[in-house]
Amino acid sequence: MFRNLFIACMTLAAVLISIYQFSSHEPRADFTYVNPSGIHTLDPARMSWTQDFRVALNIWEGLTTWDPATLAPIAGAATLPPQVSPDRLTYTFTIRGDARWSNGDPVTARDFVRGWRRAMEPGTAADYAFLFTDHIAGAAEYVAWRNEAVTVLAALETLRGGRRITSEQAKALSGYESIRTPSASAGPTLVNLAKEITPSASDADDKAWEAVAAALPTAGENWDRIADAVFDTHAARLDERFSRVGMSAVDDRTLVVRLARPCPYFLDLTAFPTLMPVHESIELLRESHRGAPITEQGLVVCDPQWTKPDYHPDGYPGLITNGAYRLADWTFKRRARLAVNPYFHAAGEVRCRTIDMLEYDNVSASLMAYEAGDVDFLTDLGVPYDHELFRLSQSGERPDLKRCVVLATYFFNFNCVSETIDGRKNPFLDARVRKAFTLAVDRRSIVDHVRRRGDRVASSFVPPAAIPGYEPPRGLDRDVETARRLLAEAGYADGADLGPIEVLYPPAQERVCQALARMWEEALNVHIELRAQESKTFAEEKAGHRFMIAWGNWYADYNDPTTFLDCLAAENGNNDSGYANPRYDALLADAAAQADPAARFALLRDAERVVVEEDCPILPILHYAELIAVRPGVNGIHPNARLWFPFRYVSVRR
Repeated sequence: MFRNLFIACMTLAAVLISIYQFSSHEPRADFTYVNPSGIHTLDPARMSWTQDFRVALNIWEGLTTWDPATLAPIAGAATLPPQVSPDRLTYTFTIRGDARWSNGDPVTARDFVRGWRRAMEPGTAADYAFLFTDHIAGAAEYVAWRNEAVTVLAALETLRGGRRITSEQAKALSGYESIRTPSASAGPTLVNLAKEITPSASDADDKAWEAVAAALPTAGENWDRIADAVFDTHAARLDERFSRVGMSAVDDRTLVVRLARPCPYFLDLTAFPTLMPVHESIELLRESHRGAPITEQGLVVCDPQWTKPDYHPDGYPGLITNGAYRLADWTFKRRARLAVNPYFHAAGEVRCRTIDMLEYDNVSASLMAYEAGDVDFLTDLGVPYDHELFRLSQSGERPDLKRCVVLATYFFNFNCVSETIDGRKNPFLDARVRKAFTLAVDRRSIVDHVRRRGDRVASSFVPPAAIPGYEPPRGLDRDVETARRLLAEAGYADGADLGPIEVLYPPAQERVCQALARMWEEALNVHIELRAQESKTFAEEKAGHRFMIAWGNWYADYNDPTTFLDCLAAENGNNDSGYANPRYDALLADAAAQADPAARFALLRDAERVVVEEDCPILPILHYAELIAVRPGVNGIHPNARLWFPFRYVSVRR
């Protein structure tokens, strides 16, 4: 039956492929693969999807890159090893002499400073900005200074328009340095404003601050002049304040990086997409105000079209990158073509000169194209019958289907931050409720009878036996009796007064969510409502904490427990549950300051125990095993724990 399905699929695929090829005037690429869900962004500062990382790691090159088989850090745009100070806080990198951008320009240390700086600037900074604020000396202080100014400038722009600001904005204005202690050149209006914003209104006196906020729009101040004066003062200090951050280009080929604390995996981080360099041409598309390279609200903003190869306003040359490939063409929702970067330092060793990244509506369609011979490599085989594909891979019937034991965890978030959801009290603010729902789940049943694709049961966030020297805590096993007792202690005996519990997820997780619903209903006597949302809406709802329970997953970015555990830190951009526990954050901070590797891992294990055995902000279900499909004749694709594949090593024999 399965073979017949494949034959039918191949027939349909042949028709679809003939339509595609008929409409294309270009020869077939040397190598073709499918990137699930296409490209979300090619801006390295704003990436957070594995699909985007795969493209970025082929068109950009960091100071280091990864070995294609082991993912160990190897030399990239810089030579290895760097010079490291005895206290392990200062790294001096030498940019290789033959490092070139795709237009032939030399790659310089300043290009790395430019890329790293914009990745932490308000207006551009995204989920991975913490890689700088957590690790680079002075970065957290600089970002805090910038964010404070952005808050104040936004308030002043609101007042400039005659609109009322919030009480929080009034508080920010009251404490802002250039308003409390204005310079003589700023004029008397700043002095008047400093008097208008009364510091006698304490943080606890909300009504007083609301009165201040209400009075300011009609206070008779010259808001245009005040806003311009504050902006000019801040803009004049930008470079001086940034000079205190631990990244500096001593000359074209020397980059000095100062860390806030020792980071044993720093050379792994320097290969990560967020830490890529950016060519100086991006400055042509950067917004400016009053002659400063920031917007009127203090943001660093570039035209989002800068990552397109055929975008040429104001003399912009199109996207310039420094990796083994350049982006030759990008047709949205269809295809991206990569062509070898002729100036890449190892261009002569790149076997596949052109690569097509294709996008299909769903994984089944991409599998049909693969079976018909139009695709060489599939990074995702998440089809409804993936369990059958797993069986075929394990039996030896399909040696082209390869299993990857992935450093990744499939879990569910409990909403730990919203007081109410859709007007109803959020029961998951109580850790006892979260723990009860965790204890009621039979993970083994989900892995063996629902997924059936070789995953490993997860009771920890960090996968066990994956990171040398680190073993995660045991976590919680199923215990329905304790779950019911905890629910009763929280005031919901036998599920009473809980109301319907909603689970948010993308459609591909339907089977697992149905199984969870049955388990919770049977064990806890609760009513579960399943809410499937397409990926974009799902992501927005989850980011806005408009859920009770929401599906999530995490793929490791580097080979250290913190790639998982930092996601649950209070201020981390990837903390979708909204979890915050000062004890947990303190353990992470203590581990970061610990020089001894064994002691550091012990502290991280204690931190993980807090989240998987006590507070339960997430419910780990499984650690992924993924299937990839590699056509016979394709060499250089290595199954690995992060599903990242540098194509410069790939060759194809047809």
